[in-house]
Amino acid sequence: MTNKNENWERLESVIRWANMTINYFGRYIGLTRSENLYQIKAGKNGISQNLARRIADKFPEVSVGWLLTGEGEMLSGGVASSQIPFFDVDVQGRSLLRLAELEPECSMSVPVIGECDCAMRCYDTAMSGEIMPGTIVFLKKMAVEAIIPGGIYVIGSQKYILLRKVRFVSEGDRQQLLLEAASKEFDSLRIDVADVECVYRVVGQLRIC
Repeated sequence: MTNKNENWERLESVIRWANMTINYFGRYIGLTRSENLYQIKAGKNGISQNLARRIADKFPEVSVGWLLTGEGEMLSGGVASSQIPFFDVDVQGRSLLRLAELEPECSMSVPVIGECDCAMRCYDTAMSGEIMPGTIVFLKKMAVEAIIPGGIYVIGSQKYILLRKVRFVSEGDRQQLLLEAASKEFDSLRIDVADVECVYRVVGQLRIC
């Protein structure tokens, strides 16, 4: 008998791929509470067919058979045909706040990227060393509460649209985001969570030489 919790390993792989916390993932797939996910983590429950279907309904790329048995691959072949709209504009412009008004330059199919909402250019030097100027970044929209501290996000508000490493901080009774650059030439900035209008996680990048 193995001590490995293979059910949780598979479920955790999906949660990490989706760039979500356990609690946000539970809410996203329609669970009223995330307790069932923690029961799987503790090894007390397996992955039910109902849970697998809930996940597949939200993430069609994920194989139900793999979730239930571990056989095959996590992502089905359908992910390869996913078309990502590419907007050849600066990701730190105002475009993210009015995507519905824009026409994409083209669509991109990049199987290794997985699910995302759009792709744009990053021309800023603030993240040099991690994201070089001119790189195409692939973005997935999500809620503020789904931010994983230390991850790279585009944070949009009326005052800023910035691509930075993000952490949660507090000032008095206000919850804020700390936006950190990779380059020491740029100062860190703070923005109130209440002022955030959009959040996009950088799920991949493509540097065109």
